[in-house]
Amino acid sequence: MDDISETNLTEKMLVRQLTSLETSLISNSCKTIEQPAVNESLVSPGAYSPKWFRLRRKAYWFLQGLPMDIWENALIAISSSKNKRSRENLLDTVEAYGEGNWCYEFVHQGTLLVNKAKALEKTPSNKEEYIRLLNSARICFNVASYPHLRGDKNADKAQTIALQSYRDMLTALGVKFKELSVPCSNGNKTPIKAWLHLPKSDEPVPMIIAAGSYETLFSDFFLLFAECLAPHGVAMLTLDNPRCGQNQTFALDYDCSILHREVLDYVVQNEPLIDSTRIGALGVRFGGNIVTRMCYMRSQYIKAAICLGPAINRCFTDDKVLDELPVVVKNSIANRIDRDVADWNSLKPILSQFSLKVQGLLGSKTAVPISAIGFDGDSFCDSDDLKLLANSSVDGEFTVIKKGKLIDASNKFYEKIISWYGKYFNF
Repeated sequence: MDDISETNLTEKMLVRQLTSLETSLISNSCKTIEQPAVNESLVSPGAYSPKWFRLRRKAYWFLQGLPMDIWENALIAISSSKNKRSRENLLDTVEAYGEGNWCYEFVHQGTLLVNKAKALEKTPSNKEEYIRLLNSARICFNVASYPHLRGDKNADKAQTIALQSYRDMLTALGVKFKELSVPCSNGNKTPIKAWLHLPKSDEPVPMIIAAGSYETLFSDFFLLFAECLAPHGVAMLTLDNPRCGQNQTFALDYDCSILHREVLDYVVQNEPLIDSTRIGALGVRFGGNIVTRMCYMRSQYIKAAICLGPAINRCFTDDKVLDELPVVVKNSIANRIDRDVADWNSLKPILSQFSLKVQGLLGSKTAVPISAIGFDGDSFCDSDDLKLLANSSVDGEFTVIKKGKLIDASNKFYEKIISWYGKYFNF
């Protein structure tokens, strides 16, 4: 494990930060930000507050493995700061990288966790605690970089440190993993970054390629692998979306699955431990759009797919849904397509191009069985979108579940994953 002390880590995070834009100013030239009348069905329960720029996704952080006292310490320091804010009406917009700044406070908490882990590193009896601390640190650093905007220098540094904590954790767990650098056929000189997680097996194994939303980074799928896939001998391939995390240099347009397709092609051709006859795809929110496109364009590889609350049509074409998004989500969307959120209405025609219905992609059936899963009352992906997706798939199905505790929903989702893929992969 690298020698990361709180002092030298903070110093690294402070390098050349005097000219770094505060996060809420990136892709948003509005002089003032007034939160819209947010439809709370579009966000996690309790995550939204008009006093905050970001969503505080506490239930999700807790489920991932971040203790409550850690985020409470960070949020209290942020909200109580007397330092100058870019947006005086939003608590998490402290300008300078220092006390009260969102990124700084979560990096600070993550560093404390790393230092605690380092003290236990060489004590075998404390291995479980060592791993737990590294996972919590990894989450802290990822939260520090949220909403993962391109051009946010502080966030980039936090993500770099998160990657090291993730490597150390996987190594301590004995998880076999590969960091892939895949050439991109579109001429981009930067390789596509992806991570292949392998279960303990000497034989070729089935694999799930997972695509997430822009609120998450690739490592947020770790629990899916550790608690759901690995115990059943299934590998996981995952990567950051275009314009996000390790792949932020790649442009995002309506053909949003290009990176995932190229990485999938590479793995099929170059990884003998992957059984190319048993590959599935899983997409969450925007990742559902990516996975659906792959089901049409890589149907020769993908044998079954699951899309959870997928971004199919309504979230790209319904003015009411688009206008009721929290500002941080609008900022994130504008940032991914290299626009300024100040003129939100001008972005809507561009966003409509991401609709799979507008593209006409869903007009014919894909041979890949797709399970479309949504939540009751979710205007982002309603039952009409779910039916449209399921009916565009041979043997497709759609399920609407009631919103409840996140941990209960996650357990049900894991059960669905095993039953759905198990039916096609025989595990």
